[in-house]
Amino acid sequence: MTNYRAASIKYYSSRVVSFLLISTLLLLLLGSRVEAKPLLTVSGDVAKQSFTREQLMQIADRTITTRTPWTEGVQVFLGVSTQKLLETLNRPKNSLKVYALNDYWAEIPTNDIDKYNPVFAIKKNGDWMRVRDKGPIWVIYPLTEFDQLDNEVLHSRMIWQANHVEVLGY
Repeated sequence: MTNYRAASIKYYSSRVVSFLLISTLLLLLLGSRVEAKPLLTVSGDVAKQSFTREQLMQIADRTITTRTPWTEGVQVFLGVSTQKLLETLNRPKNSLKVYALNDYWAEIPTNDIDKYNPVFAIKKNGDWMRVRDKGPIWVIYPLTEFDQLDNEVLHSRMIWQANHVEVLGY
């Protein structure tokens, strides 16, 4: 009985090792072909474009340190400024209509872009924004810098879970 048990263990152990090796090899082969999922799609008065998190990080140009009505204490947000996004799209003087995952939307007018230069934040306090924490993209205004912490109009434009931007042509 002992020899049978030892042979069974040896047989099943080699099967498990083989399975793990094949699974790891498949993951490595398939993993290299997986494309990054777009986080932000831009359309409207521009050719439709999609940006992955990595692409947004490559053009990220602004950090905003501010308080918000939805967070405790001062937070540090990193992302692509509205001015940089419009410059990247070759549309420096356009308003934006930003949509959230739940289809909520708000317009960011050109005067806000000129004065506040809000950011499409992809990181908060050094960590990637997650959907459960108002990510993956949260439009952030520098409320503290401009003493606008209680400005409800700006609050309404601070779209969280943003996933689509329409460049307006007027």
